[in-house]
Amino acid sequence: MGMKTQLALNATVGLLLIGVVSANAGSGDTTVNGSGSADRFKAFVNTHGTSAERAAVSHVTEVHRPSAPPGGGTDATDLRTDFSGGPPGGGTGPARLIAAAFADWKYGGRGRVTVYDSAGEVLDTRTY
Repeated sequence: MGMKTQLALNATVGLLLIGVVSANAGSGDTTVNGSGSADRFKAFVNTHGTSAERAAVSHVTEVHRPSAPPGGGTDATDLRTDFSGGPPGGGTGPARLIAAAFADWKYGGRGRVTVYDSAGEVLDTRTY
């Protein structure tokens, strides 16, 4: 199996898993994909990202996404990190890299990703 075929297969399996988790979320509005999705995101960046993106993404602890996009079809995802101190705490630059890498990881469509520090402070938001 060629490298491109293997990458496409891995991406398809990852998307299937995300779809299954989302479909089985029940009646709540939010699917907490947690560290499993964070691990898949990190694996993608470790394979395809720059060294700066790999370093930044290593701080992602959880991925939270809605079980279904809102009426406009725009997906909104929250990424939790282990950065502390909010924007002045030094996590803003890496948060920009994390948001950009996430936009690259997404499989299509429109969306918004917000990166938070460990206390829930917004570090960066990106629309893709």
